[in-house]
Amino acid sequence: MKKLLLLAVASLISLNTFSQGMVFFQGTWEECKAEAKKENKKIFIDFYTKWCGPCRAMAKNVFPLPAVGEFYNQYFINYKVDAEVGDGPALAKQYEVKGFPTFIYADAEGKSIYEGSSIGASDEEGFLRLGRLALGLEEKTWAWYEEEYNNGNRKTEFLEAFFNARMAEKSMPPSPDDMWDLYNSYPESERWEGKPLQIAFWQARYGNQFYELVKNNKDKFPLLKDSHNAVGWINSSLYNAMREPEKLDEVFNGIKADFPRYADQAKELFDADQLRFNSKNTEHVVQMMAYKEKYGEPLQFDFMVGSSALQAKQLKPEHADFIRAKYEEGMNSEPVHFFSVGAYIYLSYKAGKTEEAKDVAQRFAKEAEKYKDSKKSAWAYNTVQKVLNGSEPQPLSYPKH
Repeated sequence: MKKLLLLAVASLISLNTFSQGMVFFQGTWEECKAEAKKENKKIFIDFYTKWCGPCRAMAKNVFPLPAVGEFYNQYFINYKVDAEVGDGPALAKQYEVKGFPTFIYADAEGKSIYEGSSIGASDEEGFLRLGRLALGLEEKTWAWYEEEYNNGNRKTEFLEAFFNARMAEKSMPPSPDDMWDLYNSYPESERWEGKPLQIAFWQARYGNQFYELVKNNKDKFPLLKDSHNAVGWINSSLYNAMREPEKLDEVFNGIKADFPRYADQAKELFDADQLRFNSKNTEHVVQMMAYKEKYGEPLQFDFMVGSSALQAKQLKPEHADFIRAKYEEGMNSEPVHFFSVGAYIYLSYKAGKTEEAKDVAQRFAKEAEKYKDSKKSAWAYNTVQKVLNGSEPQPLSYPKH
């Protein structure tokens, strides 16, 4: 009888907990996080002020609702913070609270788990939806991302997710202005290190906002002191200027005035690399290899020289021998990158290492059969077959349009 009575009391307590709406934790912020860890729950924080009308409306009309209490009490330790009293101002600053009420969803360590905006009063369904989205119980659709963005959400985590979602939905990469928004979404104290610093440096193109930022804060960008990174960085502006070739000299002279240390070296690499766009592949390889010998391998050297080496009508054996090593990783990867197999065999042949070319072709003969009818892999497949048959493989060629 006593056990039945205890069960009935426990059930009544549980029922009252849900029916009375949300239960808010009474204690310090540190105690709240400790309770969340103990109960293996997330944390919901309601930032409010005493003078805030929408805050009072939420407390009166939404928090007490049974459905709201059932959901939030099950998944969260709920915590109210007066943003103007005690530790409230410091906590509000930590979460970058800009209006009231603001709802924050965090893990037991206090780290935010929801990148969406959650400022202002909501109705029952909207408030429940916020909780579901924060927990990942409801999928964030493209419409959700668009609405958040159009409503002015510029949180760092949201912008990164938004750009990814937009790319998936519309194949639209971030613009320089988008990246400027992302950079400025970081707290000012964090912008001179890590990812924000990398964004600022590699998004800088002559004349844009990032370029001016780098120019006016040279001492904060250590990559400017490294020749490979500095040359690659300068070249990004030179390539960007190719959209309006008549302005190329103006851009280069401007960069040289602002960053004279590696400007001439960058222009030397740029001029050499332009040969691949003029179908001068043989000369391109020679010039790029000469640059490498003089300064060391530039950034993206594999990308720059690889295709030209495969298309060149004439190729020095020592150049072929050096460049073929760039394809080893793909050839030995799992799964095999079959184009790399063809490239390695072709360049081995051009390096005068015909026996090694035959050995590699034999090794991948069975693998090659998977690509027999593939138009995309036709050159690599034909390269394997020609070497297996004792014939000289032909340079890579692309169909003319």
